[in-house]
Parts: sequence; structure tokens; C-alpha cells
Amino acid sequence: MKRNDFEFLLSLLTRNVGWNFSEDDYYVIDKKISNFIREHNYASVEELMAELRLGQKNLTWQVIEALAMSDTHFYRDYVVFRRFEEFVLPSLREANRGSKKLRIWSLGCSTGQEAYSIAMAIKRKLLNVSDWDIDIIGTDLSSASISKAQKGVYSSFEVQMGLNAEMIINNFHLEREQWLVNDDIMKMVEFRRYNILDEMALTDKFDVIFCRNTLRFFTPKIQYQILDKVYKAQTNGGFLYLGKDENIDALTDFYDKVPGFDCLYQAKSIALNKVVLPEEKKIEADFDVMPSFIKPASLYEKRPIASELLKK
Repeated sequence: MKRNDFEFLLSLLTRNVGWNFSEDDYYVIDKKISNFIREHNYASVEELMAELRLGQKNLTWQVIEALAMSDTHFYRDYVVFRRFEEFVLPSLREANRGSKKLRIWSLGCSTGQEAYSIAMAIKRKLLNVSDWDIDIIGTDLSSASISKAQKGVYSSFEVQMGLNAEMIINNFHLEREQWLVNDDIMKMVEFRRYNILDEMALTDKFDVIFCRNTLRFFTPKIQYQILDKVYKAQTNGGFLYLGKDENIDALTDFYDKVPGFDCLYQAKSIALNKVVLPEEKKIEADFDVMPSFIKPASLYEKRPIASELLKK
């Protein structure tokens, strides 16, 4: 892809969805554009760029959805999910024992693995889950991702990314060489297409919001706007999960870091009845091991330096 075409794509993404990609993201964007060209029978990058420059809205949004970052798998960052199971969920069970309601939002849910992982964790750790009103909402910009998530159908490779045999057997059933999410997990989760830059379409207050590896793609100004929306959608002292090494300057205006818990923040609140997590406990040795068939880190090959790939 030529430099001027790449820079045009970056400006298109910033104008329409606030994404703040850079030259470092060339490799991923170039690969996704190549896939889009092949799938839509364009003769070349130049042909696609010429049509995009005409400002066709339908094509623009097709390309934006194709460029959405969708790297995901079940129980992503295993230690984070185990701490969610062992400490966060029991605390929420105690705090919400009167209402027996639990609301969780997976923001930027991609193809659904995160939302279903949350449901699996609740099934494992929330006693008498059938007596509770559980609502897990997964939202994403991509219509294609939401469509896949709603079906709850995954390949053997996809379920083995983050899950061991016991987790697969307990939460999926095999049908025509595809793994389908079981009904008890499916009924806890709902998926909707949603652009976080739009007005809030959700009316519930959420006990926990997962917004992992999503904010880092936006400009600082838009990060602040998104965090303001997210904060207002939380219950008193609700919890927010971000991605590992995701440093967002505006975060401290709305949230406090939860000591001893990776990626976990709590909404600032002066109320006395907000949920309090137990003191930090030593992580068991098996927490550090992802008990899945496939280790995600082994799948990522070393990428070329972007400046070497960009053509003048």
C-alpha cells in the first residue's frame, strides 16, 4: 500500500470513528485491506481507494468494519479472569444478594468470546445462578462480529484458544464439527451493534464493564468522552476492566486503580456502600498457567518494521 493511501485511511478512520492509528499499525491495516480487496473482488488497492475518496457512506462503513481490531479469544489474559472469578464475583454476589441482579457490559466484544467467558465464569462461581437475574450485554461496531457472536458457533481452533477440555465440554456441544454455546450460557448474554461515539443506547447501570484493548485506539479527547459515558453507566463504585499495559491519561478523572488486581479499576465514589474487594491474596501457582490447548502468544510472528513496508 502506498504511503498516501495509508495516510488517507488513517484520516478516514479518525474522522468517522475517532480511531488514532499510526504507522506502527501499518502491518495489520495492510493485511485487512488486502483481505477486503480479495473478498469484494477489487482489482487493486488503488481501485478501492478511488471509490473511497468519492465519499460513499456504505463503502466507507464496510471498510471501517473490516479494519476493526478483532483480536480476541476465550479467557483472554487467564489470570485476569481467574481473579474475576475468585474475588470480584463473590464480592458482587454479597453486595447484590438482596436484588439478585447482575449487569455486565462487554464493550468492544468482537465475536463474542469475552462475553461468553464472563458467562462461563458466572456459571462456575455464582451459586444458584438460575435464581439470579443475569444480563451480560456485548456491543461492537462491527455488524459481522455481532452476527457471529449472536450465533455462538465456534471452530475447534477458536474454542481451544483459552479453554481446556473440561471448560469446552461443560459449556459447548458439538454439531457438524462446530462448537455451539450451550443454552444456559447463551441465555445470559445479549449482543447489539453499537458505536461508542453514538448516544448511549443502554439504560441499565452496570456492575462491571469490560473495555479491554479498546480505548487505546482512540485520540485522548475521545478517550475522555468515552470514559465519561462509561462512568455514568456504572453502578455505585462499579468495576472497569481495561487491557494489559493500557495507559489512559483521562482514567484517573473517573476511576481508581484496585490494588493487587491487574487491569481492574473502580468508579470514584464517596458512598459508603460501594462494593469492596477482599484484601490482595497470593495467586495460586496454577493461575499463571492458561490451561488451553493453544497458547495465543505462540501464534504471533515477528512483524516487519512498518517504515520498511510503506512505499513512497
